[in-house]
Amino acid sequence: MHNLYIFNNASRASGYGIGTFLRQLSAGMAAFPDWKVTVVDLMADVKDFTVTTDAQGIPHHQVPALPMLAESVSYCRSAFHYVARNLCDRQTEENSVFHFNYYQHLPLAMALKSRYPCARIVLTVHYLGWCFELDGNLTRLRAITAEGHEPQDDKERRVLSSMEQEREFLHLADSVVVLSRATREILIADYKTSPEKLYLVYNGLGDAPCPAAERYDAAGESRDILFVGRLDEIKGLKFLISAFARIAALHPGSRLVIAGDGDFQPYLRQSGTQQGRVVFLGRLEAGEMEEAYRRACIGVMPSFHEQCSYTAIEMMRHGLPVIGTDSTGLSEMLDANPDLRVPIREENFSEEDFVSAIAARLDTLLSDECARLKASRASLRLYAERYTATAMTESTRCVLETTLPHIISADWLPHIDGHMIQLINLHPDIDAEFFGMSGIGAYLWWRVRSLGTAAESVGQSMLVQEHLIYLLDWLQETRDGTPLPWQMTATLQDMLRAGFYKTRVRSLLAGDTESATQLPLPSETETIHNALRICNCKI
Repeated sequence: MHNLYIFNNASRASGYGIGTFLRQLSAGMAAFPDWKVTVVDLMADVKDFTVTTDAQGIPHHQVPALPMLAESVSYCRSAFHYVARNLCDRQTEENSVFHFNYYQHLPLAMALKSRYPCARIVLTVHYLGWCFELDGNLTRLRAITAEGHEPQDDKERRVLSSMEQEREFLHLADSVVVLSRATREILIADYKTSPEKLYLVYNGLGDAPCPAAERYDAAGESRDILFVGRLDEIKGLKFLISAFARIAALHPGSRLVIAGDGDFQPYLRQSGTQQGRVVFLGRLEAGEMEEAYRRACIGVMPSFHEQCSYTAIEMMRHGLPVIGTDSTGLSEMLDANPDLRVPIREENFSEEDFVSAIAARLDTLLSDECARLKASRASLRLYAERYTATAMTESTRCVLETTLPHIISADWLPHIDGHMIQLINLHPDIDAEFFGMSGIGAYLWWRVRSLGTAAESVGQSMLVQEHLIYLLDWLQETRDGTPLPWQMTATLQDMLRAGFYKTRVRSLLAGDTESATQLPLPSETETIHNALRICNCKI
């Protein structure tokens, strides 16, 4: 039996894309008899730790929100202790997967990896923080992160800070699920994530297209252009309203229907001249939303960034041709109708060109019924091939079952190196035990041996060796005559055989009662697990 622990954030975002994803994932995985699914709802609106069961019979362990701590390191550590006491145990860790969806839960993931090193950490990338700050502009991101660039303002500092947290989580994870090809390439190029642990799994919804629906009203005059989403600048609604102003005169029977909540005022002012032809529905319940999809003949998503939009999937499922942008993950969702992509042109964006391009595509579909029907059928085919719930669940199951148990992602080792080096530089008040200086020494020597002499590893190896010398000097300074733990004695013996810092090594071995016996080195698993514990300990 495999155990899947899905970590959710019981916040506003759970009502949108991530919440839909988690409901689909938990229900889909729970249908497999060899998987036991548990959802952990962090920041839940409860007064105490609570266990509930949802309609699919899946248990939800709700961890109460602590406003004073928010989702800080302290909050994540509290959640860790709850999970360790009530959910996972060391006997089942090799069959356990911890599935994360929010970067702020990194301290919790680190604590779980330290406690259960043979369990697997899986992270699904639903968003990248810089997309919100920079409107998805990858060109500007790369300028900000270029070597030698100094941040110019708070926005750039926020971008760099969020990228660092995201990079750490991506490196810690044993497997990373991406929702688009574009994101995969960004994670490799800009986050230096190992390609072999990245898996592309598209979001999925339903298992069949919605029944074909008439796209016109009974009089054959009203044709709805549908926008669904938050009324945020990043969704590009103001450009769609401007484009519709040009279309309205050409196609008198058309309406722009806007479903979603947010700040209505700027959009109401902008559309005031349209005299009822721009309709704001607000946020709708499922049944009401179904009616909006049924009445529409075109869907438009002028977004500046998306990962794998459930709105686009719903539009395709209803047979709507989707006009969207070539930004991030949205571009490949338009593979069925590439001519409906609107270029953003990051380096020289022009509002006039952008609005004109949206209007031109709307005009084509509204003027040519054959073109609209052809695009509609292509949308339905792409949905059936790529975006069903079954396809998503099966692909996710494959990822979870092929993420073989291992001690740590190679991406995370430089982060452990950095933590050990920081401890050596700080000289905190710790003893020579294995869960202390000897553990640091054993890990750093293991790293020297595992890095080898490959050209790409030379720089990191030299850095580790330099600080290993400092560690041995520190150990000599603080030694009080107490015998060293066997793991350190074995490590020193191996250093001596390799000719590493022989003078200091001989001095540390002198008089050690166990040094006369050749000892085996601690295992790789033991060494790394102990290093993880040291990294996770607040010293």
